Amino acid sequence: MKNQNLNKFNIYEHLKELRAHSLSTPYFLANQDTYKQASINFPFRTFAYGIGITYSGKRRPFQIGSMKYYTDTGSLVTIGPGIVCQWKGEYQAVHDTIYFTEELFKDGLKPSFLKEMSCFNAGGNHVINISSQNVENFKVLFQSLKDLSDNEDLVPGIIYSILMLVKRCHRIDDSQFRNTSQKEKLTSDFKKLIPVYFQENKEVAFYANKLNISPKYLSEVLLSETGNTAKSLILQHIFLEAKSLLRQTSMTVQEICFWLGYDDASYFTKAFKKHEGMTPLSYRKL
Repeated sequence: MKNQNLNKFNIYEHLKELRAHSLSTPYFLANQDTYKQASINFPFRTFAYGIGITYSGKRRPFQIGSMKYYTDTGSLVTIGPGIVCQWKGEYQAVHDTIYFTEELFKDGLKPSFLKEMSCFNAGGNHVINISSQNVENFKVLFQSLKDLSDNEDLVPGIIYSILMLVKRCHRIDDSQFRNTSQKEKLTSDFKKLIPVYFQENKEVAFYANKLNISPKYLSEVLLSETGNTAKSLILQHIFLEAKSLLRQTSMTVQEICFWLGYDDASYFTKAFKKHEGMTPLSYRKL
């Protein structure tokens, strides 16, 4: 990732301020009411770890880079720092979310523990559906967290238990994923590559080479599995990043252009307008 201060609008701190929560505390509980109050309708970059569980509510779209998910009853959502995402629709689903930073475990776990959990990393599997029993297990842990949220000595242990349950749910999901088709695996592998390489590599041939297949076959598979070509998915990720930078930072259009790996601001502006139907500056003013 290119070096640039992106931390102008920090959703973690914004939500804390809305709920009159201490900014110095390395964790924060949120629910549907928190998001209704925040009313954030643009793509945003995260600066903390987040774990959310949906108990009930209508199916709702959620985008992370080029990956589109739908959350409903039994959805487990995990997001790590530096990931751009966007909730779409109304905040009606009943759910619990815990946000926390690595500072929470400064006296215990090594920071690498969190980084080794792929569900928090860019390109990871950020939304899975879990069993009703595990939904209940999360509900119990979140209730304990609510009851003891003022006890900073106990909170890390409860959140660690939540993390262990997350790992268990993902192991179950991974075992089911082993039975998926080769095309589904190829689609997943491609989507994991985009957030790693999009700044320097925007051509389909680069990703096809990484996957040891031809560009034509890659696009055919993706069109069949997602309804989008490889190029379209790459651009979706790029312009979600662009929209986050336009609304979340004070970077100029030219700075954003260079950060995204474009050499020509004029070309970037035209490409953005073609994809989004408006110029970058018009989007910033929304």
